[in-house]
Amino acid sequence: MAMMTDGILNPFSQKSLGNESMFNMVLPGRKIEKYEEVLAILKKYFPERAIPGILANIDVETDGTFDFTKQQNKGGPGYGLFQFDDQKEAYFEWLEASARRDTPESQIKFVADAIYNDEYNAEGLLTTALDIGGESRRAIRKAFKEGTDANIAKVFSDEYEKPSVPHNDRRTERAITLAKELKKFSD
Repeated sequence: MAMMTDGILNPFSQKSLGNESMFNMVLPGRKIEKYEEVLAILKKYFPERAIPGILANIDVETDGTFDFTKQQNKGGPGYGLFQFDDQKEAYFEWLEASARRDTPESQIKFVADAIYNDEYNAEGLLTTALDIGGESRRAIRKAFKEGTDANIAKVFSDEYEKPSVPHNDRRTERAITLAKELKKFSD
């Protein structure tokens, strides 16, 4: 069994994988408590088949910490689970307008709203706090419905995250691994 040190799994202490939990095998060196919290919240807002792809993006964006207060490396503007940069101002305005606190659930709900909200007000303006564009919303939802785990991770990265350095190889590999492990432990 892996040893926990300050909430972080030490993968070098594993004696065997025979009795390991899913999280020990899937996320060596990751913050397990934060991962489990994020996973549970994602299940509330997204289809089950989309979760490995979104989770893989969060893993890459937070360097495996799943820390909703993560600041971008090297002093960049990115913040949180999804490393909000251009979205950060809209996110904090949405928090204030809706009297919410900055939490993992708030960040996930904000992203879900940007993807799923197609409602317009009387003036013809989209009511979501962040308009990622109709084409991006449709592409993400289509991937969630029809895409492979790797495709979902890539489309989410391309259409929502839009990172300057995508690391899509890492995102897609993590999505495939997470999907296999989540399936194995849900059966």
